[in-house]
Amino acid sequence: MAQQPGLLAPRAAAALQPALSYGMAFTDLKELGLWSAEDPDGSIVLGVAENRISSDLVHERIASLGPFPPGLMTYQSWRGIPELGAALKSMLESTFMEGISVDPDHLTFAAGAGAIVDLLFHCIASPDDGVLIPAPYYPAFDNDLAVRNSVRPLPVHLSPAAPLAAQLDAAAADAAARGHPVRALLVSNPSNPLGTVLAEGEVRDMMAWCLRRRIHFVSDEIYALSVFGADGPAFVSAAVIAEREAAAMEGGERAAELVHVIFGASKDFCASGLRLGCLHSRNATLNSALVNLAYFTLPSSVVQCMFAQLFGDAAFMGRFVAENNRRLAASYEALTGALDALPEPVPYTPASAAMFLWIDLRAGLREATWEEEDSLWAHMVKSKRLLLTPGRACHAAAPGFFRICWAWMPTEALPVAAARMAEAVSEHRAAAAPDKAAAAAAAPAAERE
Repeated sequence: MAQQPGLLAPRAAAALQPALSYGMAFTDLKELGLWSAEDPDGSIVLGVAENRISSDLVHERIASLGPFPPGLMTYQSWRGIPELGAALKSMLESTFMEGISVDPDHLTFAAGAGAIVDLLFHCIASPDDGVLIPAPYYPAFDNDLAVRNSVRPLPVHLSPAAPLAAQLDAAAADAAARGHPVRALLVSNPSNPLGTVLAEGEVRDMMAWCLRRRIHFVSDEIYALSVFGADGPAFVSAAVIAEREAAAMEGGERAAELVHVIFGASKDFCASGLRLGCLHSRNATLNSALVNLAYFTLPSSVVQCMFAQLFGDAAFMGRFVAENNRRLAASYEALTGALDALPEPVPYTPASAAMFLWIDLRAGLREATWEEEDSLWAHMVKSKRLLLTPGRACHAAAPGFFRICWAWMPTEALPVAAARMAEAVSEHRAAAAPDKAAAAAAAPAAERE
């Protein structure tokens, strides 16, 4: 066996690769200085899935909390302190899980939703098992699933024109033929990167397919309270559908074991740095296993105490969710308005939730290749100090699509970003492709020989 770098075990090799292909560009642009009214040429970072436009509200409320109890200096329950479970029960039952009873014993906490994904799939899938994920999808799912658990993320592009079950059947059969039996269907709702909400019927059909086939249905609902638009479908949690409707589905008796919901504080509550993720599952055996495993990723008891007070403050929660969605809507309108007003308007998928816009920059490609998408992305980064998430990282169906994370920058920066985008598309389209330019430069020398 070949010696591993640093004398590490072979399983560490995957961790030596960057978790995200565009992470270094984020660091570089941030170090150059961000856009502001005082620095209009500063970097505009629209590739990070964080909500910074409402973080002041959460920070102000957390800063007003009193000192934490001295008892938190000692070990607590490995799945989370009881006060947090009780507060979250109340919050969930009054917001996106309204209509069902949430048992705190069905809640497990970890240091972020990514840690929840890691723990959950450690328990429900084995190395080389497959996980179907409707694409395009959140880029970090690839690392979250594979880096420690060696589970295979399997992008599946679903068409509304064809029956859902038949498409999922075909994807599962193809995965099994390649040695990756499908153990789960993982969806993000609201969608990262589309910013759309799945219709209740779509969630129901996906869940029914999973129950029928004894496959886990995992719904990432970390943007459940960031629904700012009235034009899209109403958000309905998979937990609500499972309790209300699964009994009538084939295999519905397995819903408690197979349906799991992930959420947390990073996105809806602008607190990705505080690291609080949560799993809601009625699978008693899974929850018993997590008593052991959650020890490795448990958030600080102080962080848990903060959020117990935050979630338990119903008046603050109501005000915050309303104001956050008002701000999200304003930023979304500023961005889409700017894109629509360009001399060559940029096409996009209309969004109603989360903090994303899926845009079509194929007009800037000289050829429909992934290399051309990479080239356009690099031109935006280097020449325009503008960072978007490349569609390739999201497993887009074709080159030229990009994800905009528009809540990371001030609203005032978004029209500036649209203008830089338009310039980059025009410049890149007009420039000679690198390989063709090299061939043209070499031609005279070849002719002289």
